[in-house]
Amino acid sequence: MVEEVIVVNGLWHRYGRRDVLRGVDFTVCRGEIFGLLGPNGAGKTTLSSVLTSQIRYGSGRVSVLGCDPCRETGRLRRRIGLAAHELRTSPHLTGRQALKFQGRLYGVGRRMLEGRVVELLGLVGLEGWQDDLIRTYSDGMKRRLNIALALVHDPELVFLDEPTVGLDPHGRRQVWRVIWELKAKGKTVLLTTHYMEEAEVLCDRIALMDNGGIAALGTPRELKEHLGPGKIIELGMDCSPEMAREIFELVPDGRVFSDRGLIATRNPEPVLQHILKRFVSDPGYGGARIVVREPSLEDVFLELTGRSLGEDSKDSEVAGKDRKKPHAGTRSFWRQLRHSNE
Repeated sequence: MVEEVIVVNGLWHRYGRRDVLRGVDFTVCRGEIFGLLGPNGAGKTTLSSVLTSQIRYGSGRVSVLGCDPCRETGRLRRRIGLAAHELRTSPHLTGRQALKFQGRLYGVGRRMLEGRVVELLGLVGLEGWQDDLIRTYSDGMKRRLNIALALVHDPELVFLDEPTVGLDPHGRRQVWRVIWELKAKGKTVLLTTHYMEEAEVLCDRIALMDNGGIAALGTPRELKEHLGPGKIIELGMDCSPEMAREIFELVPDGRVFSDRGLIATRNPEPVLQHILKRFVSDPGYGGARIVVREPSLEDVFLELTGRSLGEDSKDSEVAGKDRKKPHAGTRSFWRQLRHSNE
């Protein structure tokens, strides 16, 4: 039987008069990598802070490893590890010293701690720099040390808050390797990120967060199936209203995001033929790029919210009366397009 290590039901939280978490429901099973994916301001870090007992939530039910984060803080913190967005240790310590200090804070025995430090330095690939001062570390090395610090007391559940922000591709993949190693060791990981590729590569299941709520939840494959079978045609330019109407007539069951030059369709061939003919006949389209690809999580988020993952979640920063309803951007576009064709 699958064991649920995190259970969240009807979670609400507000800062002042602003609701930043709005009726959140989800579960996380033991041994999985669960991702919270969404733009800045979507509520990912606030939710992680609630789960790790850093802030008291407003209403709802939250259970982490069978503990209420508000009432059983000490018991919970001994069983979880947290790698926050920023490294929280002195830059004047060496990597080895920081791990030993962290282990003593958690009451790890001296003999066990010596072996644990060696193991963790090897896990995160820092054994060659263990006696260098942390202030000399690169950003990628600091991120990996941060994960090691979260693991020093051998927690059951690990929270990673935006672990690869600001890293180059090589640094990101080094962190990914560490996360895969945690999965192989049977750890449960809750990962917050706004990188679509990262969530798709690492996570068993993903919750797409927007404006303090969960817009969709499932495996990467299940989320992409939300768009249905077919392909995405990506134009290297905005799709004009005239072309959008023409394409809509060609593929009435498809989706057109004119401001981003994206077309979702089950049958891309007639659309491509029409676009190519249009490009040939109109010199204004010269040099435009056309890509046909599989749907991505970015496309799913765009379909659900009407904007891309790269755009900040503005609604979480305004009063509730100014909030947009889910799907409003996409649905209003379709209403306008259908009305113009009638």
